[in-house]
Amino acid sequence: MSTTAGKARNGREPSLGELVALATRDVSLLVRQEINLAKAELTRQAVSAALGVACLAVAAGLGLCALIAVTIFLGELITWAGVERFWSYLLTAAAYLVVAGLLALFAIRRFRRLSPPERTIQTVRDDISWLRNPTAAPASSAVPASPVGTASPAGTASGANTAGSAVPAGVGGTAPSGPGAAVLTSQHAQP
Repeated sequence: MSTTAGKARNGREPSLGELVALATRDVSLLVRQEINLAKAELTRQAVSAALGVACLAVAAGLGLCALIAVTIFLGELITWAGVERFWSYLLTAAAYLVVAGLLALFAIRRFRRLSPPERTIQTVRDDISWLRNPTAAPASSAVPASPVGTASPAGTASGANTAGSAVPAGVGGTAPSGPGAAVLTSQHAQP
């Protein structure tokens, strides 16, 4: 049901049941959008973590599969060059430690890039603060401005006013405000 300025299409005030159904649908939409944003952010983090794990797996696999054969070869090669056998195997082990250390440093750098989904956390905080005080605009906006004509991450059209100042009046005669106001208002406007 679409309403403008608190009136239904046929000119009557919407019933309490209709208002509750409308609010329930809007909250459900907002929760789904928050979940989709969290999925997108966590997917990026998972790719970075997977690269780090893959580097560690490659380092371990290479180290375990070829360790014996290459160690013997290098040890014997250095021994053939005139170095005592125990020194040649010690030098071979030191070379392995250097390679393993470099791979571990690369993996650690990949893991340090991981962070919590900051935009999702901020938008959830905005939603909670708006639910506590629905007439006030959220303290901060976590949705960055998108170029006109593109979709923003929360699913709103770019250029949409999330504070609700230029949005048509919603249910009860007040303009919706909050992080999902533009999405919610665009669904309630008359065609």
